[in-house]
Amino acid sequence: MDVDRKREADWPHWPARGDGPARRDRLERRLFRDSEREAELEQAHAAIRHLEEAAAAKAAQVRRLERAVERVECQEAPEPEREQVASTHLVFVGNPSGYSLREAGGDVPPVGGWISVDGVEHVVAKLGRSPLPDDRRRCAYLDPV
Repeated sequence: MDVDRKREADWPHWPARGDGPARRDRLERRLFRDSEREAELEQAHAAIRHLEEAAAAKAAQVRRLERAVERVECQEAPEPEREQVASTHLVFVGNPSGYSLREAGGDVPPVGGWISVDGVEHVVAKLGRSPLPDDRRRCAYLDPV
């Protein structure tokens, strides 16, 4: 069995195929596809750069806010001990005509405790700081029963 034929390559880039119009068309389509992909990649890179810049700006903002919180926390005085508590506290009472803030004597009542204001029973809903500026007293916020 003697084979004396030469086999031609089927590769599109093989020089023996020539530079026919079909090959040119294929190469132009591939070049167009590649240029579209390059444009899409450039858009993706631009979007990534934009997101990275926004993330860096947010991280800097978070760091500034954390430092501000640390400064505020350092400036706040610790809560006074039970022995140093003022002999008065405030009571925030809701009534039909609005709200009123009153001064009351003695210890601050616990949450859930009962207080009578103007003959009306109220329950302590929460305890907090005084709503008045530079006032270190505690305030009991009341709800009618």
